[in-house]
Order: sequence, then structure tokens, then C-alpha cells
Amino acid sequence: MTEDQAVAFVPDIEDNRDHAEEDQVWAEILPMTAGELRGYHRALANVKAGSKLAFQKAENCVRKIMTERVLVVHNYDDIHGVAISDGAEVYERGETAMVDALYSGLTEISTLKEGLRKK
Repeated sequence: MTEDQAVAFVPDIEDNRDHAEEDQVWAEILPMTAGELRGYHRALANVKAGSKLAFQKAENCVRKIMTERVLVVHNYDDIHGVAISDGAEVYERGETAMVDALYSGLTEISTLKEGLRKK
């Protein structure tokens, strides 16, 4: 996937979608591959079994997906008012709700009617 295939996504956090368009938090994201999505679901299934190692693997999986698939974040600051500009920064310094919203957006654009996107 190339950056020109990025999709604009406006996360549904708090009242973000009620703001004027120029004030909304939004991100440029790339769809995940089927392999990335399956890897996350496998890691998540192991977390439910209670393994600490599995939890770390799931965290690493989400961190990698956020870093590689969330290209740019606009109009978003951390709790100290410092701008956050990409997926890696959202994962490290952003609110959990924002990480969840972006991951949901990635899942949403990565799933097609026929199934998942191929590599």
C-alpha cells in the first residue's frame, strides 16, 4: 500500500464529529492486510486465555499496526497540549479511547463485503 491510498478517517470520540470540520480530529490511515488482522485476532484469543506473554504480543501487534497504518493525525494533542502527529505517537502518548477509535477505523476500512483485503 502506498500513501496515496490513504483514507481520511474521523474518529467518533467524545463530541469530535460535532465540531466544525476544520476543528475535528482526523487521521490518514491505510487498510490493514488480512494477515495483520488475523495476527491481532490470534494474539487477542491468547490474551483471553490469561497469558502475560500473549498480552505483550497483542500490545506489540497493535503498536506495529498503529505505527505502519496510521500515517498522519491532524488536530490532536496529548493531555499536556503537545501535538500528536502519527500512529506511533498516538499509541505512546494518546488516550486509550483514541487508540481504540483509530483501530476500529482501521478494521472498518480493511473489511470488504467479500472478505478481507489481500496482501
